[in-house]
Amino acid sequence: MTLEAYSPEQLDQLALRALDICSRLRCLAQQCRSEELPNVELHDKKALEWLGKLEAWIQKTEGDLRFQALKQRGRRRATSVGTERGEALDR
Repeated sequence: MTLEAYSPEQLDQLALRALDICSRLRCLAQQCRSEELPNVELHDKKALEWLGKLEAWIQKTEGDLRFQALKQRGRRRATSVGTERGEALDR
């Protein structure tokens, strides 16, 4: 897999693509109801496998993001403490 840096806007675009897929699936379900089709046959094995991988990927990504955010907060805090100590020494 290729590691790519994503901006918040790119994450939004990815989320919107996923929502579009969800919306289209909901439309299929609604169409089945309106046409009174009890079932629709699908080749679902790959789609379910991809969804499982996507769920695992997002779970790992959430953990990575929490870790990065924690490190960033630590850096900011260390910088602010260092600045405060520097100002106190200047007095």
